[in-house]
Amino acid sequence: MHFFKVSLIVLFLLGGFAVQAQKIFLVIDDAGLALHETQQFLDIPVSMTIAVLPHQKQTKQVCIAIGRDRNKEIILHQPMEAYNDKKNPGVGAIMNTTPPSEVRKILDQNFRSVRGAVGMNNHMGSRVTENPELIREMLRFCKAHDMFFLDSKTAYNSQVPRIAKENGMHVEERHVFLDINHDRAYIRRMWGSAVNKAKENGYVIVIAHVWSKESAAAIRDSYEGLLNQGYTFHKLSELYK
Repeated sequence: MHFFKVSLIVLFLLGGFAVQAQKIFLVIDDAGLALHETQQFLDIPVSMTIAVLPHQKQTKQVCIAIGRDRNKEIILHQPMEAYNDKKNPGVGAIMNTTPPSEVRKILDQNFRSVRGAVGMNNHMGSRVTENPELIREMLRFCKAHDMFFLDSKTAYNSQVPRIAKENGMHVEERHVFLDINHDRAYIRRMWGSAVNKAKENGYVIVIAHVWSKESAAAIRDSYEGLLNQGYTFHKLSELYK
């Protein structure tokens, strides 16, 4: 009984019966094309994950720069076919017509390009993430190499959660896209929505894009205030431990 009373006092001093987590997991997509784009996020001194495209003109330089920052981590931004035929996913893509037997070879080459990657997410991929055979091979590759997979959730009928469950894998998915609309007011509004989700649900996974100066500004302008309010920023890999 004495222990119970002491515990109640401690909880009261902490501000309630449970201290709610308010974790923000930032994922910055499309790195690898220009180092200066990535640098604007590297200059923000909070933990985040940067998704790097393979085989691009500055993929190597970007990976080296990210690797110097202990608050940042690298994942492979794996190109995949979208439903929009006009969108080219880029070099190293997995297409809907890719034989499942070729998936491991493609991923191996792409991870060799994106040195230091600890996981992967999909670049585009609305068509491919609905293809269970291809997703099965990708998730098996990740499991075999102790990598994690983030579903960027570009397809409503993504097969990633189902296939992951079949393979006994923990897979997360994106909650908020910050900058689908490039408008400053829209991005600030979506950032506010993401922060609210972290407060309500305990954590939020936010995807922004490395080329968006407005996304970088929204995060840069607010991170100190958020830290003071008890929010914390984390690398995505921490969610998979």
